[in-house]
Amino acid sequence: MKKYLVISDTHVPVYQRDLPSKIYNLAKELDGVIALGDFIDLDTVRALEAVSKEFHGVHGNMDHLDVKEYLPERKVIRVESVNIGLIHGWGAPFDIRERIYKRFLDIEDLGIIMYGHTHEFFDGVEKHIRFLNPGTATPGGTYAILTLNGGKAEFQVQRL
Repeated sequence: MKKYLVISDTHVPVYQRDLPSKIYNLAKELDGVIALGDFIDLDTVRALEAVSKEFHGVHGNMDHLDVKEYLPERKVIRVESVNIGLIHGWGAPFDIRERIYKRFLDIEDLGIIMYGHTHEFFDGVEKHIRFLNPGTATPGGTYAILTLNGGKAEFQVQRL
């Protein structure tokens, strides 16, 4: 069994000065961190990497150039026999999952796509793929815990 902290849209230092201490504590405690972009600055990325046992991240549309050079636009990881696509997203929220889905057509046996951008929690199935969005990890926003156990995924939203 593996447990990951899943965050997106932290917007440091634009929306908040630093990540909430709860995020840092969970990053240290859980098996890893999946971060879905819009960190804004590279210091936030490196701080998460430093405290995480395992870090997987992609850049977002609002990230500074150094973050975009450091992290990919999309990534696929395999955890507990599940292929998981990671991407931030872009454009209007309308049809965002359709646009994101098209970025992963080259990946076989994709079980989950995780994304951010909309600042809204989402957990649903479209086109036989589970789409998960943790929301925005800013004060009053949300993050999620992904538990993978024997190929089964559980996604729990938590409010900051």
